Amino acid sequence: MEIKNDSYSDYKTARQWALLGFLPLDGAEGIKLWPNGFRQDVYTYFSPDEVEKATKEQLDVFFAPERDKRRRQANKWRKQQRAEREREKEAQRKAYVDEISAPFKRKIEELHSIIMEMSNQNDLNCEGHECYVIDTKTTGFNPYQDEILQLSIINDKGEIVFNSFFKPCANSWNEAQQVNHISPEMVESAPSFAERVAEINAILCNADRIIGYNTQFDVSFLQNNGIAFPKNIKYIDAMKEFARIYGEWDDYHQDYRYKKLVFAANYYGYDWKSHNEQAHNSLADCFATLFVYKKINEHYTSG
Repeated sequence: MEIKNDSYSDYKTARQWALLGFLPLDGAEGIKLWPNGFRQDVYTYFSPDEVEKATKEQLDVFFAPERDKRRRQANKWRKQQRAEREREKEAQRKAYVDEISAPFKRKIEELHSIIMEMSNQNDLNCEGHECYVIDTKTTGFNPYQDEILQLSIINDKGEIVFNSFFKPCANSWNEAQQVNHISPEMVESAPSFAERVAEINAILCNADRIIGYNTQFDVSFLQNNGIAFPKNIKYIDAMKEFARIYGEWDDYHQDYRYKKLVFAANYYGYDWKSHNEQAHNSLADCFATLFVYKKINEHYTSG
């Protein structure tokens, strides 16, 4: 195979001819040449006799794949740039949140340490033999920033121990409201969490077991709002236990996939009308969690 030289000076590739307004004739074979001495790529070149003047429509069709490729590359580049900007914004937002949250986190930790010390000294007259089911409804997912809107506690017999709405400092929580259906109007006349924290501590310090559905979520919110759980308390997460029983494996997380409480309760045939509570109300979720927990126990004891 030859290298393109002066004897082929009038020969051009199909793209080069197209840029001049010409296209190869039907059946034109051209000649394959090295474009230079590096001999890395081979191109097909056409002589002036093998091309003809092309119409605008023909040229549009010829360049369409090239335009599409450039468009895809441009879209990919723009998408990457947007993703990079979003990552930068998220990193800046996180850094800002961490900065402004740091003093509050330290104060919460100090308060929690004080309450735990009081609890360990039996200042709260703790007996530690009760099994409680807990559930909270909050203004968001961050226990350092968001607030508790409702706390419900029942015992393992299904008796209501505590149930109250709370008025937060926030004026709105639109995203959370779409899930928990707790509006600002519903808590307008409710007490603040701080007003009832002593009462809640007096209840929970008598627990030796806490049952929940995604228990750590509720516990973290309570601890960050001044609740001290007994030192040797056992936390039971029905969500994790149900995930093992249902057995849907998640390759990405290398663990069993967590299911929502509604899914687990429906799986066991729970009657949501058995208690006169609104779905996603924390008290309704307490009853559903206790039902699921008992079904899980039946699964293990009957097996």
